[in-house]
Amino acid sequence: MSRLWTWLAGLSARERALLAAAAGILVAVAGFRTVLAVRADLVTLRARVAAHERELGAVRRAAATLRRSPAAPIADPGSLLARVEAAAGGTVGRDRIASMTPAAGSVEDGVAEERVALRVTGAALAETVGLLHALETATPALPVARLELRKHPDDAARFDVTLEVSALRPAP
Repeated sequence: MSRLWTWLAGLSARERALLAAAAGILVAVAGFRTVLAVRADLVTLRARVAAHERELGAVRRAAATLRRSPAAPIADPGSLLARVEAAAGGTVGRDRIASMTPAAGSVEDGVAEERVALRVTGAALAETVGLLHALETATPALPVARLELRKHPDDAARFDVTLEVSALRPAP
């Protein structure tokens, strides 16, 4: 440190003034860049908060719509496949239903398990929530045994949904 002070003492007054001006300009530029970086971060955070608020508003509107709309009557309450198809067709639409695979489960103690695997492609999050709500509020409720969501490769706002609904019935 003493070498620095010795070097500075050896400079003329004009050289020391120029060196002080350069240091002042360096501090001002660094401060200005810091202010710009903080401002850019604030703008980015405000945009993220606004996006989250819009998404929350969409979810609230979807929930309000679900609360207002009565559940669609089920044409055949005896068939699990028909009930799942009615719930899915009413919420996500028939064009998005990729497959529906019925399966019979095991029979124990006079009770048989019936399963339907449903695959929906390109559904929005609100439509997926609507489907789950329709299954849960059906009479009697259609419990979801397995649910898988995968982001759509072309659109991050769309999902490929695979779910499995199961019901217990008296064995024939």
